[in-house]
Amino acid sequence: MRIGRTLFWFSDGDEQLVSVNDDFFGIGTLLNRLLNEKYDGRKITFINLHFYPDKTFALHPIIPKDAPYYYGGHLSYYGWYNLKLFNLMNWNEKKLFVWEKGFAYLKQSAEFTKNEKLLEAAQYAYSKGLEMNLNPDYRLLDLDFDVSGQKFRASLWINFEDDGMSSLLSVEKDTTVIFEKPIDKSRKGIEYFLVMYKSLLFDEDRIIIKGDRDVEYLPLRVPLSEFCNT
Repeated sequence: MRIGRTLFWFSDGDEQLVSVNDDFFGIGTLLNRLLNEKYDGRKITFINLHFYPDKTFALHPIIPKDAPYYYGGHLSYYGWYNLKLFNLMNWNEKKLFVWEKGFAYLKQSAEFTKNEKLLEAAQYAYSKGLEMNLNPDYRLLDLDFDVSGQKFRASLWINFEDDGMSSLLSVEKDTTVIFEKPIDKSRKGIEYFLVMYKSLLFDEDRIIIKGDRDVEYLPLRVPLSEFCNT
């Protein structure tokens, strides 16, 4: 990935709104994935898109209001928002508001840094995200395999839910999901949860999920008998 991470940050004065940050972790992950589908410019280590009310800017006048800042591969945008109006929105309204604002922030940042590739990626990510109804769930790993001439596809999903994040193994046959197995759960905002799974393998009679050696249940073996009678 040319862009390492994209996150949304929300504040009220000096207070970080941690629960709101965590709520939008999935949307930030979605934005980062879509940007990387298109972006092929110079590497950006972090993109941090900040939402600050008047109170924060008043306490910290040195922060550039509604402006980007870029240094050493780290891109930040310090945007203003009306916290009271934001708190009156429902979840879908908040997601759309943040998506629209995030796109505007990236456009201005691309112009500021003279990064045409970032502008192209932002336009692509904005439209693609709306087509997906801002659904942040995604296939982290995929594996195609045959059993007695039958074709299957196994996928390890990362899903974002109201109460946290979860991982799920699915198996498809002829594009129809025939098997699902919940794997693990995590609270929102844990980046490690997105990188701890490394590969999917098929070994004669089982699917093997491999990952970080610090995860006690990995490697996890799922027998063929759980989803196929062949």
